[in-house]
Amino acid sequence: MVKIFTDKSELSTEPAKISLLLYRISQGINKLIREKAKEHKVSSTQIQTVIFLSGAHPRNKNVTSITSRLQVAQPTASRVVGSLVDKGLVQRERSEKDRRKVKLELTEKGESIAESINEISQVLQDSVQSLTEERQSKFSQDLVEIAGGLQSQGHLSTALTCQYCRFFDRDGGDSEDRPHHCKLTGEDMSEEESCSEWVHQETGLNLIESRTSP
Repeated sequence: MVKIFTDKSELSTEPAKISLLLYRISQGINKLIREKAKEHKVSSTQIQTVIFLSGAHPRNKNVTSITSRLQVAQPTASRVVGSLVDKGLVQRERSEKDRRKVKLELTEKGESIAESINEISQVLQDSVQSLTEERQSKFSQDLVEIAGGLQSQGHLSTALTCQYCRFFDRDGGDSEDRPHHCKLTGEDMSEEESCSEWVHQETGLNLIESRTSP
């Protein structure tokens, strides 16, 4: 086993170098998240929950979805949500059709923090602006493949059902057989694929998570 994190002399291969660089990038991202959390007096997990709720489809704004996305136990997710409610960042809304279902929504204060967190994305975008469009496109494809490998090994959680994902482009595909389009991977998909668990064709990256009918 190559010990890239403890023995830098092991950096003799490209995979080892890439692994270390990804690790260092993840440290930078985590630092940005921690700084935002400290600024708003919340924990990193609470910040990640706010990020999730700010972009999630209404159908997925619940504790179960947070549990899956953050890869934490449901009691932990419930405590995180409870603390965000106490801080005035999240509010619970019980379904009128089914009183057992509770939807979570960011309050105005929570939305303000979510908007502030977008600065993290801008920092990351600025860091790749110096690359040519061709290199950015290739880099994006390479990252999808890496994410696919991590996901296939169970180290990366799935995302959301395509039709409830912000990257889903209905009727954006180029053929009748695959009329829809994923703006993240650049692939077209059929109606059936957009409604069920779907795997990125080339890499095996599962970008969505199957959901039961509402």
